[in-house]
Amino acid sequence: MNQVNFIGRIVREIQCKTINENHQVVNNSLAVPRKQRDKNGELAADFIPFVAWDQHASVLEKYCQKGQRIAIQGRMQSRSYTNSDNQPRQILECVVQEITLLDRVNQSHQQTPPQFSETPSDSDSLPFDTLVD
Repeated sequence: MNQVNFIGRIVREIQCKTINENHQVVNNSLAVPRKQRDKNGELAADFIPFVAWDQHASVLEKYCQKGQRIAIQGRMQSRSYTNSDNQPRQILECVVQEITLLDRVNQSHQQTPPQFSETPSDSDSLPFDTLVD
């Protein structure tokens, strides 16, 4: 079984790219803290590269930013590519299958997810909340 879970902070600003005119992709890394401290007393971290496609890329672009704490669930994938210096490279990365936002970010350029709240009603027979924009 190839399934991983990471909780950490987004390392770089989110840059969503469009590929083949119909697929969105985000490549970034997650700083995942270790339990032990380094020689300076700081918590050490592992930097886990990840790739998010389409809907997951869109969520990252709309609701996330550098430094924000998120949880990702996915699978590890290895792939080869040629870098800008025409050198072959290999990478091991997490392909995102699920994202959980752990920090709220309030920025004017970002949309916020819809909020739910109870709405007073003349009838007590409505057992659900109403979406509030």
